[in-house]
Amino acid sequence: MSLSGESMRAIIMENIGRPRVLKVTRIRVPTPAPGQALVKIHATSVNPKDLALRSGRLIIRKPMPHILGADLAGEIEAVADDVNGWEVGSRVFACSDALGGEINGGYAEFCAVPADQLIALPDELDFQAAVAAGASFADAHFALVSNGKLKKTDMLVIRGAAGALGASAVQIARARGAKVIAISEGKYAARLQEIGADVVLEDAGDDLVRQVKVATDERGASLALHCSDQLNLEESLDMLGSGGRLIIAGVLRKPQARLNVMDLYLKNFSIHGSTGSTKPKELATMLKNLANGTYNPLVDEVMPLSRAQKAHRKIEKEPGFGKIVLVPDSILEAAEKPANWIPIE
Repeated sequence: MSLSGESMRAIIMENIGRPRVLKVTRIRVPTPAPGQALVKIHATSVNPKDLALRSGRLIIRKPMPHILGADLAGEIEAVADDVNGWEVGSRVFACSDALGGEINGGYAEFCAVPADQLIALPDELDFQAAVAAGASFADAHFALVSNGKLKKTDMLVIRGAAGALGASAVQIARARGAKVIAISEGKYAARLQEIGADVVLEDAGDDLVRQVKVATDERGASLALHCSDQLNLEESLDMLGSGGRLIIAGVLRKPQARLNVMDLYLKNFSIHGSTGSTKPKELATMLKNLANGTYNPLVDEVMPLSRAQKAHRKIEKEPGFGKIVLVPDSILEAAEKPANWIPIE
């Protein structure tokens, strides 16, 4: 069925700013360009990248108005004439560095996505679970595996472990056999242990470095993932042993940090930034691991897409454990309402 000329509900932003710039409106359903497929979105999520693009900390590389959303899951509604290998009705997932930044993303009822970025969604995996992992697992995999060269013998310390990226990193490291020291607020300790952390330390006090050294029999961590705005980068370096690697991931609000350069020199430390797209093959493996229970999707709350503004406010005020999943209102209205559904006002 052609949707040419029809309208859809979307969350658009015509300029950068606070959450109030996210507006519910109706716009024309996009027509898939050559190489694209039109996806009917069943779920998307709120990621740190979305907040950074909205606030201006990251640059939106297309003219306004813009639609955010770094990941999405849904069904193919139509394909361009030159697209092969995909059929209308196929269940798909998409997540890339371009989605929601260089091209319009998932905060809408439909999205035109490059067909080579689509990944088949396993039958056992529902749409909400896929995006609950989504960009956070992709970013964690890129940070730990692609950039950090995570090994089974690594002792990994994760700063900001209760965030979506940090909690994803805990599960990836556990699945690969590495030991994990998770540092976060104390209220999340039990949940971090449930998903695979070997040691959980509360992010409080001035003796965290000492606690990490004790937990590693004085050797220090071999790899540290720094993914929180409330951290001292120099302190994270002090948690490393000789030859340790520090990975900076996620979109941090503090652009500057102090470093002891002599430590870098004397202890052979290395520091790596981490941003980019995980390969489709690796994303497909992630989805299989979600489907078979190796990874657990972490959902903090499910909200109607029309409440995207409220979702951004909530995350900025007090992030929960896991992600906020956004589901188009039309999908929620047509389905049985989940227990944690928020009524549309």
